[in-house]
Amino acid sequence: MGKRNKPKRLTANYLRKIGVPGVLIAGMVFASVYGVGKLKNLGPDYHKNTRIFTSSGKVWKVIDGDTVRLYNGFDYRLIGIDAPDRGEQRSEEATGKLSELVGNKKVYLEYDRYDDDKNGRFLVWVWINCESTPKFLPANYMHLTYNRSREGLSVNPEGCKEGKLVQEEMVKAGMAKVEAFKDRGELKYEKRLRN
Repeated sequence: MGKRNKPKRLTANYLRKIGVPGVLIAGMVFASVYGVGKLKNLGPDYHKNTRIFTSSGKVWKVIDGDTVRLYNGFDYRLIGIDAPDRGEQRSEEATGKLSELVGNKKVYLEYDRYDDDKNGRFLVWVWINCESTPKFLPANYMHLTYNRSREGLSVNPEGCKEGKLVQEEMVKAGMAKVEAFKDRGELKYEKRLRN
């Protein structure tokens, strides 16, 4: 008799190995153990789950000066900037400015080479006031190697020529600073924010 192929066990290490963001791992392992949904065909295209990695949505709540919650229930952190955390000086001003820009409005979300942060939030570029649905470059567009990147983007995406990049508006208003990580590749609009 031939040897039967044992199905691959869904473990946290396996999910990390195929590139699943940490924010999704606990839920996927739970779902596989308790039989909730079919995860056996999970692969490197997990980001095609449009319920989680949505391209647009309406802002339900502004958490702080760099984080919003959409009506889908997930938190999205504005990548590339850092606003004062709750309790810090000027945090209420930053939260107020972000609320003014995106509160209860439709936003368009663009993904970059990093999917999530240590707090389980999805990292996104946020666009507002677009004339139509923007055509974003793929999330891995900037990635060349571990910490090397392509040249950064300086123009708005097609479909959002009249729109605004929320991170840029927060920096211009003095409510956030540009955030760069040591030993990480450049982000799509990082240079644009510095200018």
